[in-house]
Amino acid sequence: MSYTKIEKIGNSAAIFLTSDILTLLGIEFGDEVELRVERQELVIKAKNEFFRNQIIDQVTDEVINRRKNVYKRLA
Repeated sequence: MSYTKIEKIGNSAAIFLTSDILTLLGIEFGDEVELRVERQELVIKAKNEFFRNQIIDQVTDEVINRRKNVYKRLA
């Protein structure tokens, strides 16, 4: 677990991430990330992981739709 402070920069707030955290997230300086709040927790996700998950979901849906009859017979 790691702790950091929220710093004020102009009218904005900033959270500084250590190089260890960047490595764990698989991101580098200048990379875009997805931010979202889940149950009052801030989730930071590498954008490339977000797109990878979207592609996996899309391909899974396509396979399920193509093989719908087979899955019905197996159920």
